[in-house]
Amino acid sequence: MIPPRTILAATDFSEPSLTALAFAARLARHCGAALHVLHAEHPLLGAAAEQSGIDLAGETRDELRRIIAAAPPAAECSPQLHVAAGAAVDVVAAVAHAQHADLIVVGSHGMSGAEKLVFGSTTEGLLRRSDVSVLVVPPEWTPPRPSGVDLAGTGPVIAGVDMTEPSIAGARAACGLARLLGTAVEFVHVVPELTVPARWHRHAAQALEDRVVEARKELEAIVRRLACASPADWVVETGSVADRLASTAGRAADRAPLLVLGRKAPRSGGGAPGTIAYRVLALAKVPVLMFVA
Repeated sequence: MIPPRTILAATDFSEPSLTALAFAARLARHCGAALHVLHAEHPLLGAAAEQSGIDLAGETRDELRRIIAAAPPAAECSPQLHVAAGAAVDVVAAVAHAQHADLIVVGSHGMSGAEKLVFGSTTEGLLRRSDVSVLVVPPEWTPPRPSGVDLAGTGPVIAGVDMTEPSIAGARAACGLARLLGTAVEFVHVVPELTVPARWHRHAAQALEDRVVEARKELEAIVRRLACASPADWVVETGSVADRLASTAGRAADRAPLLVLGRKAPRSGGGAPGTIAYRVLALAKVPVLMFVA
């Protein structure tokens, strides 16, 4: 649901997860949502602590209170704390359901490597399996107005639209976010260029031009149907889908964008958002909402 009523911030005590926690707290303040903060303990660590007579859960809660105090305005949100043992993805998903969370906020630092595409990280696992929307905050994110306590100054909201129903649902969520943040929304559709032998370049160029004309009509109709309350603009571009989306959502002196992508809810067996979505997450330097209708 946008705006969210309940936000779950998952933390592993790393600096990037503190950044994600600060974003979650500012979003909670901005929309009056309840904030929950969770840490998943490794089961083996819990067993070892128990054998040594250590109250690991108690010490973890103390550590959660410390990092909450270090990530303003989290403390002002009076967050509810959760500590549970188990595989991180399972724990986050279970707590999200138990608390009826509308949004899970995590950092992207677990997606490391040349393109941040390490399968098996907690962030990637949530993107693959969660049926709750996930907002991924990059480590380099900073609030546009550091002296404030909310997300004032964030914008515009960029919605990547590939004409599918999940992406249209994401675009609708982008409208809600833009209204919440008091900013504009920009709808972007990217037509990928065709890779063909040199002798077919002329035909490929004509096919691309025809597709762009069709895409403009489709996107204009979608934007008209959404009827956003916020100022809205739309554009059809060509090139690499991930590169163009990440570039359009680039931060600048007068812009602090937030990117929204829609995806299907995973089935019981799970399902990755897709290669393009992962590459966008790898390239983007702004928060990215993977919205599940």
